[in-house]
Amino acid sequence: MLNLTQEERQVVLFFIAMAFLGLGANFAAKSNSRLKSVVTADKNIAKINLNLVKAEDLLHNPSLSSKLAKKILDYRDLRGSISDLEEIKELKGVSPKTYNKLRELFFVE
Repeated sequence: MLNLTQEERQVVLFFIAMAFLGLGANFAAKSNSRLKSVVTADKNIAKINLNLVKAEDLLHNPSLSSKLAKKILDYRDLRGSISDLEEIKELKGVSPKTYNKLRELFFVE
């Protein structure tokens, strides 16, 4: 077969053993359901702060109609800022379904 010295054979066996050990650890990590709950992301990382968003950015947001964006901007300008996202429910035309969609897109601080 291969002309390997005793030390070379030990090194090859060591690498093979490490490869199997790594595969076993990878399998165990993927099959352990508790491991999935360890990694969490900030929920606001992809959301837009409704008090800081520029008017043109909100008006051109593809997830909002321009009419609703205008209502939100007018409301924000009237109040100075929005203290709680629930205030958006007061706007005419914001149904519970629309509010849930807005809650996924925006946050306030």
